[in-house]
Amino acid sequence: MQGNWRRILLAGALLAALPLGCASLAKKQAAAPRLSVVATLDSVKYQPGQAVVCTVKITNDGDAPAQAGSLSADTMEFWYGPGGTDLRYRREVVRSSKERGFDPITIAPKNAITRRFVLTRLTEEEGAFAFHALYSAGGNLPGTPGIAGPAFLYRVDGHPLFRRDEHGLIRKEDAIEVVKQKVGSDVANPETKLVRNEAGLLDWYVCAEVKGSGQPAKRAFFVNPYTGVVRAEAKPDAALHGGTEEKAETSR
Repeated sequence: MQGNWRRILLAGALLAALPLGCASLAKKQAAAPRLSVVATLDSVKYQPGQAVVCTVKITNDGDAPAQAGSLSADTMEFWYGPGGTDLRYRREVVRSSKERGFDPITIAPKNAITRRFVLTRLTEEEGAFAFHALYSAGGNLPGTPGIAGPAFLYRVDGHPLFRRDEHGLIRKEDAIEVVKQKVGSDVANPETKLVRNEAGLLDWYVCAEVKGSGQPAKRAFFVNPYTGVVRAEAKPDAALHGGTEEKAETSR
């Protein structure tokens, strides 16, 4: 009889310890990284040809460190399509020639990483669109789906701001027009050249005779071919007589 009671007490002790063991196991399983993606654009309305600035935030909502890759063209994919449809078109971001490739990082629990990207081919047509961003912690590899964030809705309409080529760069005629607006007068004999600056990005170098009240004076400017703004004034003829003309990178 005493042997039976010992067995009953032992079984009871094991059953009492079982929920504690399950809770401990569940806690260990819950300690894992969990990444989320949020991409927002700098506006909800754009003119045709206007550049778009996208801010991407990757947050580790989990309870363990996440082994990931830094935010770059090697870990992000950007897509857009007409609102209310399943059509999607991939677009590349502006990328410096000096930017490194995949860079492994660790995102601590409850921490986040953020970066801004410039896209020049999201406003080619008028209408309502949905923008989508996907993040691949291990890099954009074939057959590896990225983590998708919620869609961001925006609209394109109005007078075209810039005309762009197949690479997403503003045309040289528009770069000259930007210089005209900068100096506040007409220009004569403009010369243009696509050059690469110290940051590894492209510039339109525009050199022209600026008409004023006196004799025309030759001036030169670097125009950002992505956003269409004057980046800096330059020395006349400096870029035209030195170095080689750059070719634009393809933007799909």
